Amino acid sequence: MNPHDNWEHVREATKQFDLNPAESIMVFAMNAGVYGNREKILARLKGDLQAAISVELATIPIYLYTYYSIDRTVNSGRDLTDTSRFANEAGAVIMSVAVEEMLHMSLSSNIYFALTGAPPQLYMAAPATYPTMLPHHNPVGPPGPQGGTDTHIPLKGLSFEQLWHFLQIEYPQGPINLVMDVVELFDPELKWQTTMDPAQVTADLGKLLHGLGWPSDENWNSIGQFYSFIRCMIACAHVTEEDFQTGLAARQIQPLNYSPNNVDTIYAKAKFNKKAPAPAAGCGAAQTASKLPHASEVAVYTDEPDSHAGGHEGDWGEDNELITVASKTQAMIALQTICEQGEGYKDAFGAENNTDDPQKAAGGGGPADVRNYEPEESHFFKFLRLQAQFVEYDQHKEKLPEWMAAEIKEMELEELLEHQYAKRTAASLIDGGMVYDVPTSPVSAQYPPAYAALNDFNSGLFQYMLILSETIYLVKPEMIGPNKKVHSQQQFFNIALHRSMIWIMDKWIQMMRELDPMADGPHAGKIMGPTFENLSLGTRENAFDALVALGDRAVAASSAFDASTQSNIAHLVAKAVSLMSTDGKDPMHLPNVQDHWNGNTPINPTPADTSGAIAAE
Repeated sequence: MNPHDNWEHVREATKQFDLNPAESIMVFAMNAGVYGNREKILARLKGDLQAAISVELATIPIYLYTYYSIDRTVNSGRDLTDTSRFANEAGAVIMSVAVEEMLHMSLSSNIYFALTGAPPQLYMAAPATYPTMLPHHNPVGPPGPQGGTDTHIPLKGLSFEQLWHFLQIEYPQGPINLVMDVVELFDPELKWQTTMDPAQVTADLGKLLHGLGWPSDENWNSIGQFYSFIRCMIACAHVTEEDFQTGLAARQIQPLNYSPNNVDTIYAKAKFNKKAPAPAAGCGAAQTASKLPHASEVAVYTDEPDSHAGGHEGDWGEDNELITVASKTQAMIALQTICEQGEGYKDAFGAENNTDDPQKAAGGGGPADVRNYEPEESHFFKFLRLQAQFVEYDQHKEKLPEWMAAEIKEMELEELLEHQYAKRTAASLIDGGMVYDVPTSPVSAQYPPAYAALNDFNSGLFQYMLILSETIYLVKPEMIGPNKKVHSQQQFFNIALHRSMIWIMDKWIQMMRELDPMADGPHAGKIMGPTFENLSLGTRENAFDALVALGDRAVAASSAFDASTQSNIAHLVAKAVSLMSTDGKDPMHLPNVQDHWNGNTPINPTPADTSGAIAAE
């Protein structure tokens, strides 16, 4: 592509996809062949999308481990204390982020499926052990609380230090306006010099701008940089609209399978009366000096229903965050949603802000039907607000983004005014019964045998959930049931993933953490935490049978515990892998996916070429 046509493409792509200046330069370089031809760009895009899915997957166990270290059942209703309020807030915020990370994994997976016609690899794709680096992350990051710069993230209970690790994951991309003098080289009014070597220009700029947010899929400093590079590949001339039009949008994870909030993402901001009647529609808060309000009047929903890119309208008639992908524009909307929710939105020069909704934060724009929602803070600021409520925040040495100083000071003032600033430590939360004293980055082999058997069933369930997520793409889309009103994929999702996550795993981990502290081993005296290990279930075709075997081991190991625990273990295993109905005709366990897989090769009833097996490990 000659420089003139290249620039014309970049100008149109910048306008269409709202590229920042660094992204515009990167697209120009890609068009010029700096990163190879179309074949190489498409191969790199597919590989980076799989890596992006692995990045999101790596964060989910980290957030879940800390979430399950919190006991949210202490002091509720009229007995709510400031400390129990904080524990509930921390739990709700962390789960809200975990839910959105699952959304991000689904969006990246939909893009991958649209591009390849094959499910992404999720099974055995989480980190093998913790602490772990996120895939392709720069091993040296900004200084943490103790001054260290290691970017390995542990599994750890709620604490000031663990919240810093959360900030490392969500650390914002730097502002691009610092390089406007360089961007002027690409202004057509300055008559682009055809003698300049795009490869040399890009290499020099990459060295200069990497720390400022230059798009990068290797050694990136922020997830935003990684997704920015993916955006550039999609925007470049080598990738076409037809590349995403595989005709398989109906097989992708559908908008109807996502809700931004569940019971675990809600917390009470003040005391309430559990027995108070719900207020009538349109009525204000009922709280007076002598009367506590209904729970709904003090409930905080941590995820706003419109917290995504531009309030896009979905095929299901709702303002959806989870979308299917059949075009470059839809792929870009999905990526923008991921970046806005995680790090905040970009302004005209690429700088990030502390909210994930630029339209409402700026005071205008956007669809009228979503303007009633409150601006929602990005993941980075959600975690920073929690961290500011620890005593250590006054003493920290960590490197917060200097260009976010104004937003950070405003947040600190809000915390001071609400009397929630620097009041607690991890030790005080453990002593007060709000946080379980769980080990840091445990593995099952370090647990006593009976504890290990229970933990292994949980790890197996986690891996089977990932197989179930892959299998969604293989479920034939159709309306089923007596009246043909049930969407087949929605039924599969609800039975497979909703049941495994909410009905089984959540209850299983609650049971695990209520066991007595371990009596021996390297974690003696600690409460068992779920390790979420890459425990192999064999091939996908035979994975259900392997999960059954893990369930049998857990039931056998339950003899080491009291009768109530034994009964609970048997009941939860039965929910996962046994027939629950009395007549045996109604299978209430998780679905066996064997009909969708031949070993690790998808059995796909569509014309798409998905014959290649997915690696099992």
